[in-house]
Amino acid sequence: MLNKKIAGYFHSGRSINGQTETLYEWRVTTDFLNVAQAIARELGGDVRALENSRHDRWEVLTGSPAVEVVVIQAGGGTVSFTLPMEPDIGAFSFSSNMWNREQISQLSAVGDSHSVRCELRLRPVEFKTQTGLTVLYILPSIEMVNSGV
Repeated sequence: MLNKKIAGYFHSGRSINGQTETLYEWRVTTDFLNVAQAIARELGGDVRALENSRHDRWEVLTGSPAVEVVVIQAGGGTVSFTLPMEPDIGAFSFSSNMWNREQISQLSAVGDSHSVRCELRLRPVEFKTQTGLTVLYILPSIEMVNSGV
């Protein structure tokens, strides 16, 4: 049975001493130690206490750039999902203003079925600026794997 509480949040970056750092693997924050331990067990990484956080108390810097999820809601820039390997720990959320709008529209159309299995991934994307500078950006993407769980 799905627990209605938000178990935690996926992040594609973090702030260290006021500086933003983009990550190649997912960072997960949560208020619940057991959730952090489950994430570390399934996605790799170590559980770490967050001392000066206003919200979440635990953090896991995973070793995974991609994770299989079951989308339960998508809209705007936010996707809510459960993890198929740990469905009972609750729902997670990830927000981005860099989503492919077509992907989110597809998920929004089928997201209420609770059976949209997807891969949530951090993809390195390289492009050249108008001045010729090559920039590497880590782009979050989500793609449907199949329509049934």
